[in-house]
Amino acid sequence: MSRKDADASSISSRSSRRRAESKTTLEPKAMKEAKAAYVVVVRDVKHNITSKKQLASALHQAGRDPSKQALDQYWTEATKSLSFDDFCKILQQMKPTTGDELLKAFKKIDVNGDGFISHSELSKVLTQKGEKMTEDEVRAMIREADADGDNKLNYKEFCNMLMSTTEKCKEKMVRRMDKRERRNDKRKEKKPEESHASPRGDNTTTPKESRVLPPVNQLKPSVSEPENLKSWSHVSSKGCFHFEESGKIVSHQYRLQLSTKSRVWLTAKPLNLQQSTAPSKHKAAVDTCLYLLKQSDDATKGELIGYTETKLKQKWCLDCELEAGTYRIVPMTSGCRLKPRKEKPRSKHPLVEKEGDEYKLMKEFRNALIDIFDMADLDSNGTLSREEFNMFQLRTSGEGIDDDAWEVVEENFELKKGELTRKGFMDLNQMEANDVDGDTDDLWVTLRCMGFSEDLSLDESCPFVVDVFSEKGSPRLRAAPLQSGGVALDRALCSSVLSAKGTQKRIVGNLELVTLLGPMRATTVICNKGESKVQLKLNCRESENCASSRALMEYSVTVPAGQSLVRHYFY
Repeated sequence: MSRKDADASSISSRSSRRRAESKTTLEPKAMKEAKAAYVVVVRDVKHNITSKKQLASALHQAGRDPSKQALDQYWTEATKSLSFDDFCKILQQMKPTTGDELLKAFKKIDVNGDGFISHSELSKVLTQKGEKMTEDEVRAMIREADADGDNKLNYKEFCNMLMSTTEKCKEKMVRRMDKRERRNDKRKEKKPEESHASPRGDNTTTPKESRVLPPVNQLKPSVSEPENLKSWSHVSSKGCFHFEESGKIVSHQYRLQLSTKSRVWLTAKPLNLQQSTAPSKHKAAVDTCLYLLKQSDDATKGELIGYTETKLKQKWCLDCELEAGTYRIVPMTSGCRLKPRKEKPRSKHPLVEKEGDEYKLMKEFRNALIDIFDMADLDSNGTLSREEFNMFQLRTSGEGIDDDAWEVVEENFELKKGELTRKGFMDLNQMEANDVDGDTDDLWVTLRCMGFSEDLSLDESCPFVVDVFSEKGSPRLRAAPLQSGGVALDRALCSSVLSAKGTQKRIVGNLELVTLLGPMRATTVICNKGESKVQLKLNCRESENCASSRALMEYSVTVPAGQSLVRHYFY
């Protein structure tokens, strides 16, 4: 049914005056529905509608039924784009059809007033008047509405069903938007508050320092692999560095248990994935360090036992003697090589293609999913346990997998010994694509959370492998979900530098700058031994032939009283 179009001048003709106009105000419920409808089409309220087709789609999502004439009013030849505010103004002017309006329109067709309309009468009206429908569209609508098959339409019940369905669609759309917003909120971490600048007189500028690392090709391994390593007990687990939305790097952490005192060989190496369309630009270039802490009841503490400070080929290694007990392994990368993506690729790779009534995953996307499966398969047994799948879900959706959700997995997808197979994982993603009629928005959420860019290259995460060899006993290694190292890692970093031999120190007032030149990385720790905070200006502009952990080479930092901070890495 065509409705009376609201009389309105073209929104596009006023686009140049948007900033001067007051913001459109809708009722809270209507505003939420408008936002949900808008983001279905353009993904974000910060983006603009750029075509008449997008406008029509967004209006339909919002429960409107615009005629061609109405669309032509709001999208003229001069229109280039419409903002979310423009869209809200259109919704205010183009009121949704009410149930009473629908009934009134049907009654005009109901000649004898018995509350029914014959299929032939309805077909004649819909195919010959107003915004004409095709015969196939009319037949499909009639089949849906004629529940008892008597070739008559009880239009009162039909109107009630139609209005109810419209409201349910709106509610589902809003719930889906809310779920995505909650998912994003859970992944966000608040940035630590910066300390305020110190009072006048406490500001200090560091003098210039010159430090030179030897060329990489002149470095010789300072450690060698134990001769009888093949006879030692061995446990292994994969892990990965990821970015949070705040820019902070998180990773898996590990709990290591030793039943007896033993010599231990601990290593970290990059995991080279095989299937990626565009291989990771990082690979072995990303520095990976494992900090070994004595397990403590207080997660913010833990005595530093050692760390993988030496490199042997592509492995970062630690050779140490450990007592029986429980230890915590905290991976760390400096951020010199692994950095947030600065710009989007020029093209966005398609993920699915339609094949008949189904949607098929593109080959390149399937390859990316194989890599994601391998990253999630922490124990490398070729299947995902419930615990591994739960960690994957926490990363990609912000929600764990409860008993009901895991039961769905067990009932619908291939398992082996109670764990999800690669085929089952691929089928799950195939089902997700078909459930939303080829909409790839959620699939892209998974890819981005796992570090893939729009060209399907892995550039915002770095997978690695942790290996533990024990000369005596049988070690046990268990991975924990992604998290930052927190205070425990900060303390371990400072301790590793301050306790190291051969560091270079510079004292400036109550400040002590300690620089450790490792075989591959330089680390600077600032210690404030005074009773008040101090603001320090660091100038690293003369550093050459190295990668920095910070975007700015000249910056200020506030060091709280009595504390030590790691404030720069070079690689």
